[in-house]
This record gives sequence, structure tokens and C-alpha cells, in this order.
Amino acid sequence: MTALQRILCGVTVASLLALIPAGQQAIAGRLTVQEFTLANGLKVLLVEEHKAPVVTVQIWYKVGSRNEVMGRAGLSHMLEHMMFKGTPKYGKGEFSKIIEKNGGNDNAFTSQDYTAYFENLAADKLELTLEMEADRMKGLLLDDKEFQLEREVVKEERRLRVEDVPTAYLVEQIDAQAFMVHPYHWPIIGWFNDLDAMTREDLKVYYDKYYVPNNATLVIVGAVKAETALPLKAETVNSGGSSIRPNLPCGAMKSAIAL
Repeated sequence: MTALQRILCGVTVASLLALIPAGQQAIAGRLTVQEFTLANGLKVLLVEEHKAPVVTVQIWYKVGSRNEVMGRAGLSHMLEHMMFKGTPKYGKGEFSKIIEKNGGNDNAFTSQDYTAYFENLAADKLELTLEMEADRMKGLLLDDKEFQLEREVVKEERRLRVEDVPTAYLVEQIDAQAFMVHPYHWPIIGWFNDLDAMTREDLKVYYDKYYVPNNATLVIVGAVKAETALPLKAETVNSGGSSIRPNLPCGAMKSAIAL
């Protein structure tokens, strides 16, 4: 290495080292996570960020494919799909249409350990999105006809993302062999046999058990203030149940309608 190269290298490294602490200090100084727990057990994490008049709302349920039972793989992911199929107050597809109409976007995702839903929209629409999330937490319709249709959608998603992708199929098979006695054994999207055997009653039991306030964490980040947002959360984010129901025997998942 020449003297010039050593100088240039030293300048580059010094510049990087100078930038990293500056970024960390900026984040640490600007973002503070405020944590609250509502009377119904819902955990709330709030971060004030007034750089732009927008807000991100996320609700994370502590339920994923690891909470399923053998023979019903894919329940968590299927329920994620059904969460967009309507309540008595907001019909099929209305949730996303209302968010879009108000200039926002929304989506959801499922893993082995959690299921999460999010909305990004103007900060002055915070009450709207909280009210709609509360509504589908406690009043999901789970219409059987919609379930039958959505099951075919999920099966096609499996064909597209797993069956037709050799690497994805290989990873699924490796997990099945690596986790022989652990619920990571089955894939998040489920297997065809389990999807075919799944019933509306299975989903209802799963929903009643896990989609309750004290099994969820609400995250709000954006141009909001805790003193104004907290009353909204307390008033709108509520549910008929305030605790997780007891575990069901595996067989009960197949036939019980409610706990």
C-alpha cells in the first residue's frame, strides 16, 4: 500500500467512524419509545416523530404458526386473510378501501411467532384506523362462503410461492426434518391437506382465543402526542374479552365454535 493509499484509507475510515456515532446520537436523541398498558391488557408502544404529518399504526398479535396444532397448519395465515373480509360494521374489503380513500395504505404478514397488521396514513386519521382495528379485533364475521373462496386463494398462493419455487420448497422440507417435534415443523402457509381439512369453526376458535387485547401490542409512530393519542386508544381499542382463553385440546379445534 502506497503512502497515498494509506492516507485515503485513513480518511475513509475516519469519516465512517465519525458518521456512525452521529447517526446513533441523532436517533437516540430524537426517538423515545413510550410504553403504556391499557385496562384491558393491550400493550401500547408510542413514538413521537413530527418530521412529517403522517402516522404508522401497527398491531402485533402474539400468535403465529407455532400456535397451531398438527393437522391444521396454516390457521394463522388463513386468519390473516380473513381479517380483511369484513365485520358487521365494515363489509368485505371496506377496511382497505377506507384506508386508501384517506390517502393511506395497509397490509399484513404472518410468521411462526406473530401476526401483524399495519396502516400508513395522515396523522389526523389516527382515530379512524384505531376504530377500525378495534372493530375487527372483536367483530370479525368469518363468513363461511368467504372462507371457502379465500382457501382457494391461499392454495394458489402456496403453489406460486412454494410449489413453483424449488428453493422455497427445499427450505420447507428442511424445516420439516429439522423440527420433528417442534411446531416450526409445518410451514406458515400450511400444507394442502391441512388447508382442505380446515373449517370455519377452526378459524373461529383460533380468532376467539388469540385476537384479544392482552395478547396484542399496538405500535403508533408518527406526528402524534401521547397526551392526545392515549385517550383515543383507551376509548376505541377495546374488545369483548380481556384475557387469553385457556388452551384447547387438539381435537376441540376441529369442532368447537366458541370457547
